[in-house]
Amino acid sequence: MDAQRAARLRTQLSGWRGGLFALLGLYALGATVFLLAGGGQPAMTSLVAMEAEVGSGGVDVDSDPASTPNSTVPASGVPASTVVAAAPEPPPPCSDIDPSQHSVDSSLGAVHALAFVTLDERPAAFAGYVGCPLIVNFFASWCAPCVTEMPDFERFWNTHGATVAVLGLAANDRLEDAIATVAERGVTYPTGLDEGELFIDFGGLGMPTTVFVSPDGEILETHSGLLTLDDITSRAEEHFGL
Repeated sequence: MDAQRAARLRTQLSGWRGGLFALLGLYALGATVFLLAGGGQPAMTSLVAMEAEVGSGGVDVDSDPASTPNSTVPASGVPASTVVAAAPEPPPPCSDIDPSQHSVDSSLGAVHALAFVTLDERPAAFAGYVGCPLIVNFFASWCAPCVTEMPDFERFWNTHGATVAVLGLAANDRLEDAIATVAERGVTYPTGLDEGELFIDFGGLGMPTTVFVSPDGEILETHSGLLTLDDITSRAEEHFGL
């Protein structure tokens, strides 16, 4: 009896063991097929790659790309950090100033609020000289020193006209005589006629009179008497820093 029970028990254990081994075999076969087919590899590869980027500083997992300053790109397609403001354009040369193209502006102070008439009888204004150093030379056809120094003002104008404006004004003279004198002396800088009291306004005492005016319209010096080219240049250096 005991022998038969023991035999049945061995048979049952053998069957269970066989079934268990068969189940384990199927599981191992399925896992092998799954791994050979690449199952689960992409997720693992992505995780490894992300960890590598985070470790190298390439990815900030806590940042929001929309809120990152460097992620902002203007409509031009150039990153905001590389946009460079355009340099302001330089002012035009003083030699290009045409006072007849400007009107009197009473809101301006000192010299820049004054007006005169060009030798071709056009109204003109000192407002055109705002921002430029200016030398005003009062002359007359009957004044020998005035006629003598005019070519030196022309030479100064030809050399420094881009940075210092020169204006000749005929004072107490006839228009036709002033025009003839300018033509005879080869003057090309702007010229005009003092029809009022500009000579007095500028502090003139005798002829010729030369006035040095700052870019903001302040009279820096009023000189009565003949000036040579060296005199004009040295005074311009002193007042305007040539």
